[in-house]
Amino acid sequence: MKKIGIAPDLSTYNTLIRLACKLGEIDESVRAWNEMEVNGLSPGLDSFTIMIHGFISQNCLVEACGYFKEMVGRGLFSSPHYGTLKELLNPLLRAQKIEMAKDIWSCILGKGCDLNVPAWTIWIHALFVNGHVKEACSYCLDMMDAGVMPQPDTFAKLIRGLNKLYNREIAAEITQKVRKMAEDRGMTFKMYKRRGERDLKEKLKAKTDGDGRKRRARKRQWGPRQGRPQAGVL
Repeated sequence: MKKIGIAPDLSTYNTLIRLACKLGEIDESVRAWNEMEVNGLSPGLDSFTIMIHGFISQNCLVEACGYFKEMVGRGLFSSPHYGTLKELLNPLLRAQKIEMAKDIWSCILGKGCDLNVPAWTIWIHALFVNGHVKEACSYCLDMMDAGVMPQPDTFAKLIRGLNKLYNREIAAEITQKVRKMAEDRGMTFKMYKRRGERDLKEKLKAKTDGDGRKRRARKRQWGPRQGRPQAGVL
């Protein structure tokens, strides 16, 4: 485009970066990014999101974290884009890179980002489902110290996990704080707890039903398994 006197705009660079990421050409996406900045174009939220997702898809988690932290540093991270946070935290924790995940969360807190219930829930659930139950509970306490009350199903999930670990001390501390926050908000703890258990059961059932539908769909697509051949039949 430069050869014919047309300067690429931000949208053009975003398209080039997205294409390079889809093709797995990470070096090309970085080259396009650097060229974009050399030409005086400031990457926007879309640019960062494309880049982060591209690195995640290629399992380049260190690089994905770098761009995420830069995005946060430029003040571009906000609640409508919590999906990017979720998609970064889960592969980090699955890869047992818990310190990198904690660094991402600390970066968000350090920059004074407005963290509401969904943001805290994403972080706590990511820790929990990847086996870091105690850390999930610790951050749940931090959330309540910040004046944010956990969702009922989050509370129910953490208490179940703590019961399995026989950790009654932390369970009691979380329960006491939740009870106080419920009272302050004009609801009974019994109602809050019952709702959490109900919501958790519904989510587990929805997941089970969804997995069942996927299995049935695969069965319809590929057909029933062939039986073992009878003796003497080739």
